[in-house]
Order: sequence, then C-alpha cells, then structure tokens
Amino acid sequence: MNSFQRKGSGLLLQIGLFAYATTILYPFLWMAINAFKSNPEFYADVWSWPEKLRWSNYGKAWQESGLGNYFFNSFYITAAGTFLSVIFSSMAAYTVAKYKFTGKNVVYFFAISSFLIPQVGSLAALYKLMLDLHLYNSHIGLLILYSGGLSMNFIILHGFYRGVSWEYGEAAFIDGASHWQIFFRIMLPLSGPSIAAVSLVTMVSVWNDYFLPFMFLQDDRLYTISVGLYDMMLKQQYAADWTTLFAALTLSVLPILFVFILFQNKLVSGFTTGGLKG
Repeated sequence: MNSFQRKGSGLLLQIGLFAYATTILYPFLWMAINAFKSNPEFYADVWSWPEKLRWSNYGKAWQESGLGNYFFNSFYITAAGTFLSVIFSSMAAYTVAKYKFTGKNVVYFFAISSFLIPQVGSLAALYKLMLDLHLYNSHIGLLILYSGGLSMNFIILHGFYRGVSWEYGEAAFIDGASHWQIFFRIMLPLSGPSIAAVSLVTMVSVWNDYFLPFMFLQDDRLYTISVGLYDMMLKQQYAADWTTLFAALTLSVLPILFVFILFQNKLVSGFTTGGLKG
C-alpha cells in the first residue's frame, strides 16, 4: 500500500469516526437546545431553535422537580461508593497478588467466574438479604453493595500488583514496616495511575447506575439522579412539561462530562501503563 492509499484509508476512517461521533452527540445537542424552549415552542416544532434562551427551565428543574436533592444524593453516593469500591478492591488485589496463602487461586477464580453470573440471577437472594439485614431503603445498604472487593477493579489492580517488584516490600520489612504500612505507604502510591483509572470508571458507573438504586431505594428523598430522572419522566406524562425534563437531563450529564474531559488522559494512561499488565 503506497502513501496515497494510506492517506486515503486514514481519511475514510476519520470520516467514519466523525459520522459515528455525530450520531452519539446529536441527541444530546437536541436535548440541550430544547431545554431552552417554552412548551408551546417545543410542541410547535421540536427541530427549531429557541426564540430566546429560557434559563428559567433549569431553575425550575433544580428547585420544583427536586433535582437538587437527587444531585446531592448522587454526589454523596458516588464519592463514598467510589472510595469504598476502590480501596477494598485494591486491598483484595494486593493480598491475592503478593501473598502466598491457601485458597488464593480459589479467590481469583471466584472473582473471574462472578462475571458469568448475570446480576438479575442473584437479585432474589440479594433482595432477601437486604431485607433481613434491615439495609433496604438505605444509603448505607447501597454503599455496602458498591464496596465489594471482588469486582472488575480487583481484576485490573491484581494485574498491576503482580507486575510490581516485591523487593520494595522486602526492603520495607527489613526496615521494620508492618504489612499495613507497606500497603498504604509503598504499594498504594505506586499504583497511583491504575487507581486513578479505576476510580474514574467506578465514578461514572456509580453515577449512572440505575438498577441498584431503583431496586433498593423506595423513599423518593433517597433517590439518586438516575432514579429521580425516571420519576420525573413518569410525572411528565401527566404534566407534559418536557422542556423542564430536558433541562434536568442536561444538568445530569454535565458533571460526568466535565470529569471525563478533565481526566481522560489519566484514564487512558492508567490502563495502558499499569492496569492491564501481568
């Protein structure tokens, strides 16, 4: 293949990727545009530009629709759930990767095989467990579900810790360090790029999660943003105030979009430099 053919292939690939990106971005742009309209404008022509920017739709979505409370719940659940998930996964991955004990291969096997079981397959048992432990309709119960150590984060971090030389740990033992000190002062800082990558992925996953909050939160004061938006959508079937719903949807996208734009380089480098090694 000569240079002209390579350039032509590259141009076609770029055009194809641009077209694919357009199909993804266009619904969001359409939603954001209609969020500035009045309801009569929206019903008159859903494809037109707004006559003027109605910022009041965002204020209405935030205050009257309860979006502010949903945002607070999601920020709290996302921050705490991400921290618990990453720290417990990191502890489990480090232990299995660096220590020799009976059953370590069994632990790794169960971590891998758990992905073969669909989430709905264990739903009945999980629902009964949450009821028996009085964790149903509670943020604490939801955080416990997010804090499991044998998750995808475990697989990624296990690969990283396997690639870290144990000489660091041996030198620290000679200097009198404990197992906890080696983990928190040596191994955890060394895994910084991978920790950042899995934290970002976990953050997006928890923020967008609909299934677990929908199943285990009943009080609308405890709703996260995903469940709250669904509740708003049901109400709009009767109120028909779709522009307010579009404003709420636009606001819900902005935090994760901002985080991804700000940290996308760390996300890619974290996986390529450490998270998938071993």
